Amino acid sequence: MGELTFYLIVVSFAIVLGSFQYGYHIGELNTPKSVMSCENLPDDTIPHDNSLPRCIPMNEAKFGLLTSILNLGGLIGSLLSSRVADAKGRRWTLLCNNLFLFFGPIIMGFGNSYFVLVIGRLIVGIGCGVTSVVVPMYLAEISPIEYRGVFGVMNQLGIVIVSIIQSILLGFSVESPKYIASKIGGYQSAKRVLQQLRGKAEVEEEIGGWKQVAEEERLEGLIDNQQNDNDLNSQQQQSLPSSSQASQDNIEERISTTSEPVVVFHARNQNTEDINFWVFVNNPYYKPALRVLILLQLTQQFSGINAVINYSTTILGKILPTSSDLITVYISIVNVIMTLVSAYLIDKSGRRTLSLYSMSLMSLASAMLAFGISYNLAILSSISIIGFVAAFAIGLGPIPFLIIPEIVDTHFVATASSLGLSINWTSNFLISSLFLEIREILGGRVFYIFTAYLLVAFIIGYLILPETKAKTVEEVWHGWSGKYVKK
Repeated sequence: MGELTFYLIVVSFAIVLGSFQYGYHIGELNTPKSVMSCENLPDDTIPHDNSLPRCIPMNEAKFGLLTSILNLGGLIGSLLSSRVADAKGRRWTLLCNNLFLFFGPIIMGFGNSYFVLVIGRLIVGIGCGVTSVVVPMYLAEISPIEYRGVFGVMNQLGIVIVSIIQSILLGFSVESPKYIASKIGGYQSAKRVLQQLRGKAEVEEEIGGWKQVAEEERLEGLIDNQQNDNDLNSQQQQSLPSSSQASQDNIEERISTTSEPVVVFHARNQNTEDINFWVFVNNPYYKPALRVLILLQLTQQFSGINAVINYSTTILGKILPTSSDLITVYISIVNVIMTLVSAYLIDKSGRRTLSLYSMSLMSLASAMLAFGISYNLAILSSISIIGFVAAFAIGLGPIPFLIIPEIVDTHFVATASSLGLSINWTSNFLISSLFLEIREILGGRVFYIFTAYLLVAFIIGYLILPETKAKTVEEVWHGWSGKYVKK
């Protein structure tokens, strides 16, 4: 059993700070849309020199592109992040990523033209893309298994709740022990890092899970690496003076070594020489995980959540001309509260149950919202849009991110995360860029499209979603046929 240490909490907080940036930039253009796009100003009052303008003229198409360009940057960031995270480590990747999150907003803040705004938001999007891939993976790899759901929700909480603070705290943080152990000669360092995260708790049981995989699947990976580490330690101990030898004995007593090999290569990854998208997609052992990954990432965006987050003021502006901004505030508050509720429920009710409840409730709320907007029912529309966000926060908000490290092994988790988030950012781009145009044609009935998709996703999810609560990747694989979920 893992222990919640103060150091583990600090490291987790440092990691999740990047998600605050992500969450802020998703909806930052929602409320100030009319002000920044000069909707209520005559053209002759708008300065056209190189000074900072009061606003920048934009029609619906231009504003939609500016909003959605964040997702294009996110796609670029998510595609690049997996290889960097595997080559340089999770911590180093997040530290460097703060450059994008720092300079992007500065460019936007001092932008005096539409083009400069687009460039700044694209740069911010790259930073958000890296964050969305690395943060959930990093959290899953450092958290004890019994608290993995809560730590996974921290990422979503960071999204709904800045870069300098993160850089400082990450400087005192450790790399993911599983990532360290996956590198040549990293066995002993991984054990020390794991012990530091777990405090006084014994780490042998957790490491034993890695060993069991190697024994059951007859895998070769860090076996030779551990042997090389042990040989090196033996040579170093022979050359140490007596005082140093005593110190080394104390360390070894605290972090005991086992005589048997320990690995972190998991049950379905027998060839780690070539880790890339095509290997992952074409490997038949990963097909069930790939189906779940695609379903959840597409459903998170095609549910219509970011149409609401990005344009809630515009959506409700006609039927609630004086209260739409206030409803947007209520949406944010409810999102935070329900994400906290999700943190409590996710390790009790399970990922599968919350995902299915989330899809069904969002489908109902979306239908009510479409009906309310179509018939100018202000109260029904307000309740529906808040309920829509609340249903999202308990399931489809955190689970598509946190489930990836629970269904894909360590050596492919960065690739799977990058692929999943690429799908997520691409679908987000489509929704953000096209929603306003489709809404102009269909009006409130556009939400019936989201209703229908969520119903289909619920049926497919009922058939293929596994339960991963309190299970290792191997336990999910061994109990999962990949075709249907046994009750």
